Amino acid sequence: MAGFVHLHVHSEYSLRESTLRLPDLVRRAVEMNMPAVAVTDSDGLYGAIQFYTLAREAGVKPILGVQLRLAPWRSDEGAATSGGPGAPNLRPDAFDSAVLLAESFTGYRHLVQLVTLAHRRERLPYVCVDEVAARALGVIGLIGGGESAILKALSAGDEAAAESWLRRWQAAIPPRSLYVDVQDHHLAWERRGLPALIRLARRHGLPLVATNDVHYADPDDAPIQRVLAAIEGREGLEGDRYHLASPDEMTRRFAKLPEAVASTLEIAERCDLTLPLGELRLPRYPVPEGESAGAVLRRAAEEGARRRYGALTEEVRQRLDYELDIIERLGFADYFLVVADFIRYAHRQGISTGPGRGSAAGSLVAYALRITDVDPLAHKLLFERFLNPERVSWPDIDTDFEYERRGEVIRYVVERYGADRVAQIGTFGTLAARAALRDAGRALGAPAKVVDSLARRVPSTPGITLSQALAQVPALREQLDQDPDARRVWQAAAALEGLPRHTSVHAAGVVISPEPLTDLVPVVPGADGIPVTQYAMEDIERLGLVKMDFLGLRTLTLIDTVVASVARRGKGRIDWRRIPTDDPATYEMLGRGETEGCFQLESTGMRRVLRDLQPTQLDDLVAVISLYRPGPMENIPAFIAARHGRTPVRYPHPDLEPILKDTYGVIVYQEQIMQIAARMAGFSLGEADLLRRAVSKKKREVLDAERSRFVAGCIARGYAEETAHEVYDLIVRFADYGFNRSHAAAYAVLAFRTAYLRAHHLPDFLAALLTMSMGSAEKTAEYIRDARRHGIRVLPPNVLTSAPNYVALSDQEILTGLLAVRGVGTAVVDAILDARREGPFTSLVDFLQRVNPRAVNRKAVESLLEAGALAPLLPDHVSPKAALHILEQAYESAQWHRHTTGAIGLALDGGDEALYIRVDERFVQAGGLARLRDLLSGRPGDVPVVLYDASRRSLRLLPERYRVSISPELISVLEDWVGMGNARMGRLPASARSTARDAGRMVKEE
Repeated sequence: MAGFVHLHVHSEYSLRESTLRLPDLVRRAVEMNMPAVAVTDSDGLYGAIQFYTLAREAGVKPILGVQLRLAPWRSDEGAATSGGPGAPNLRPDAFDSAVLLAESFTGYRHLVQLVTLAHRRERLPYVCVDEVAARALGVIGLIGGGESAILKALSAGDEAAAESWLRRWQAAIPPRSLYVDVQDHHLAWERRGLPALIRLARRHGLPLVATNDVHYADPDDAPIQRVLAAIEGREGLEGDRYHLASPDEMTRRFAKLPEAVASTLEIAERCDLTLPLGELRLPRYPVPEGESAGAVLRRAAEEGARRRYGALTEEVRQRLDYELDIIERLGFADYFLVVADFIRYAHRQGISTGPGRGSAAGSLVAYALRITDVDPLAHKLLFERFLNPERVSWPDIDTDFEYERRGEVIRYVVERYGADRVAQIGTFGTLAARAALRDAGRALGAPAKVVDSLARRVPSTPGITLSQALAQVPALREQLDQDPDARRVWQAAAALEGLPRHTSVHAAGVVISPEPLTDLVPVVPGADGIPVTQYAMEDIERLGLVKMDFLGLRTLTLIDTVVASVARRGKGRIDWRRIPTDDPATYEMLGRGETEGCFQLESTGMRRVLRDLQPTQLDDLVAVISLYRPGPMENIPAFIAARHGRTPVRYPHPDLEPILKDTYGVIVYQEQIMQIAARMAGFSLGEADLLRRAVSKKKREVLDAERSRFVAGCIARGYAEETAHEVYDLIVRFADYGFNRSHAAAYAVLAFRTAYLRAHHLPDFLAALLTMSMGSAEKTAEYIRDARRHGIRVLPPNVLTSAPNYVALSDQEILTGLLAVRGVGTAVVDAILDARREGPFTSLVDFLQRVNPRAVNRKAVESLLEAGALAPLLPDHVSPKAALHILEQAYESAQWHRHTTGAIGLALDGGDEALYIRVDERFVQAGGLARLRDLLSGRPGDVPVVLYDASRRSLRLLPERYRVSISPELISVLEDWVGMGNARMGRLPASARSTARDAGRMVKEE
């Protein structure tokens, strides 16, 4: 056994700081014969559970820790002391830094809580002295390391500051659990402070412990760590000694401090953490006092079954009792009640939910509770495919919600079960192949052409790695052989590829805990006040917490939009409970292959299959969804030929006809494999599910063992051994191909509903599809062509009548929404609708005057013009060039109007009116003002005249001698001279009514 243990190790989960991957760390620890090793990532425990699992499997004791900053104030002083986000004392150098290790499970929980507290701070994660002191039990602290304020102060000769920090740590952590961390990375400043650090430790009676601040595996990896840091715009570590040094190297490095090396073994011995992995921690449903969750579930399921079926038949009663017995025996009653609770909430709020997803559709209890909407009895779905009593596994009910309102359901769950017990599940964004190349190239300062050439040659296949790309693309190998720059970038990218780069939120995963999450899981603040776990989904499940998927499904949005449109047009209310699933018009349409926009049925290949199949019932859609996948697709011709009687239906054995009759002798579903094993070999359905899982792994020893069991069972039930082997070979062949019938049945329901809406309400359906496809020119063009084929006109947008989205006006017309106009966003549309609510736009000038110019800027208006949305406010058949000219004039008129009613009209009241005349520079230069004076002088009257010079943007109140008598003839003559709309009446400013001289403060007197 090695005489040294690493206790200060940054793994890949010290995000953007370390290149040391957890599997490599554990492998090297084994190679070095270390009895234990620690992971102490910066500010987080992201990789703790993964590391714990890997180390235990390798026979190495895992030590869990974290490196945290300590603030020089108490938590109750933090608000005043920190001074808000911009306070100078929130600089990183205002904090100390130390490694905290979990000595026990209590210590682990305290680390979880400290990490959670640290991330509640703005900008910079940190903890306060009193927070550490309150959670010091079971925690070992290593202070004074290379990143600490203590060592930096000593290196600078400031022993008072170092001692002040040390006393803070002594106040937080008991003496026997506090060690002084000594390091030697061959850095001058570090060695300058090390003697003083040792003296300080001995003066305070604190033991020394030797560590290396590990950030990569080997010294040769130092340049890669610097590249990783440079990607984030930071400096890498100095020197090349931050590697996972061997015990011998560490012993030599600290030959003069043997007690510091020995302390690593002492600490490793003290750290004895066992995590409760695999213990089921289901959420608890609040049941009435004195009642059990099982009793509440049974009552709710029976009531729900009666609503579904009416009087319960013997078949329903037996299946319900069977499922409830298993659910209660396995302890999952609370889980079902919780899921039913938030599904019920969604229904009460009018939030659509999907008919089911995955194997949960095979549960009659789930159907009775309205968790799913697929009758498992009618569709021959097996409960054991969902919950196998022979192999206890966590229940997994994934739920689909209308995409736009999924967040409402999650917020309800937080309020119902507690903000401290509900969180969204975190995940990690990693450096993919192309991103690794571009980032490495940028950090290395490589020529842009070289980097771009490398990245473009990597295939765009999802999930492709650099090594796979190199094997697939000979040109990459040639480029690397010939170009040193390319080779340098590639090598760096390969070392960085796959490293976690940033944290994110799982698209659907939510965890609900029966106890405060921070007893087990560190969390960080998330959007809408919903925390996010630092652990990824697999680690959450290892801790026994159940992940629930809250999925946002756009298909539900599509269905809801169409249903609402149908109701708005007075075409009736669609109630899916009353829609027959064998609707002839729907299947006739599917048989023609008209499936644009239909869930799961839209692809070209699927349309071809539907035309060949000519479906007539929902089971046909279930089968098609199951078969149309790589592998099973080869059975589609046989399936169709048998269905239409072109070839006889053949069964592996006559006894299997009841199982395979619906699929014409072809094994399509996993459930059929289970039924075959139960029918022929006498397996229980639970045992049959285990067989299905086992043979799908295709391991030779497993296949042989299961064959023996299956054949023995068949022989015991009177089947020939040869027949048993033939059927088993079929099972092996189809184990990978077989699809989950429960999942397919649920998806077939959605496929049918979208097809039904398309068949019966095509304008509403296409309007919804066009709305959901805004932003995709290709999809928009496809759906517009589809509309034209069916005689439906898609009208251009119209600022007078268009809604934000596409709207079906009639059975023959769809009006384009304003949001479909390129360059027009929500703010623009909202401003237009706000103005329109005050009354219809009467002209282009009226439109420009009334919409908010800050929201509806010139670029947005030109986009509306180009899209035809302003056509109702323009002359008929106007050319694009003329339309732009008219728009320019309208802008000038609107601007003039704003001046006449705004700039000098701030003091307007209900007083005298004036004649406002707008002139431009050309009119003035052509001598128009003299003609205008002559005209006005010849029409004496009492109405004041105001000139607006558009070129100077100035107003002039003319002298009294130019006051006129208003008549249609005068306005007509003026408009002939100055242009249509440029002579109009308006109210005179109150201050201008007394005398022209008094008005001079606001207008320029001639």
